[in-house]
Amino acid sequence: MDRSLEDIVSGIEPWLDDFDQIARTGHNRFRGYRPEDLIELDSRAQAACTYSHMISEADRRFLDKKGIRPLEIRGLKLWLFEPADVVVRFKKMDEDGLTRNYPTKQAKDFDRGYDLPGLPLPPIRITAGYLLDRTGTAIDRTQIARPCGNKRTLWCVAIVPVEERVAGERIWKDVTRQGNL
Repeated sequence: MDRSLEDIVSGIEPWLDDFDQIARTGHNRFRGYRPEDLIELDSRAQAACTYSHMISEADRRFLDKKGIRPLEIRGLKLWLFEPADVVVRFKKMDEDGLTRNYPTKQAKDFDRGYDLPGLPLPPIRITAGYLLDRTGTAIDRTQIARPCGNKRTLWCVAIVPVEERVAGERIWKDVTRQGNL
């Protein structure tokens, strides 16, 4: 039986601030490149550089944490959050929580919920990442999404930045667009 959005997000809530900071740190490290280097990189190279910085930041935050296990499946880097029974990957995303690069076989299998060698079943699979603004230079929001097959998500939630939080309210908000499925 599938778990609800609220159940899944509450299970990973202790790490939402980490997810937010992983995405922001990756993007900020990339934006810190010299302007003459930034101008030479197309959007694909920009996403690849940011991804590399995000993966490094995730390693710094999670490698020595009990109950969080890093996995690499033929180049697909994942983190298994055992207490929540959730496996996470980090990516650049669109407003629906979809990734836009050409997916590898492992990425397609991840999104479809297929067996992946070395991944204990059946953890819930989510993608955490960032959505850029229209200029492609600033993060509009960090978010997590539940992939559902090819080019679909079941839901997408935004992580509310610390400075925008209201006491007593959730630290995330559902931003799933109607008709996304």
